[in-house]
Amino acid sequence: MQKLVTIYLDREGYRILGKRSPEQSHGIVQEHLEDYLAAGWEIKSIAGGGAGAGEGTGSIGCTWVVVLLEKP
Repeated sequence: MQKLVTIYLDREGYRILGKRSPEQSHGIVQEHLEDYLAAGWEIKSIAGGGAGAGEGTGSIGCTWVVVLLEKP
């Protein structure tokens, strides 16, 4: 069985964590797949893509990570 998971990453979103600016949030790591991995899913591939400054969504510094998971 396979599952496709998309993770939206936006540097502006780090302000939710109580930081005043994206620059102050540099290096923060968030675990997005922990529940899937704990449930036995395995990562088969990872790809990135998305919009940069002024493209697509209009948000500055955003991207998507696409993860293909497989459960044996």
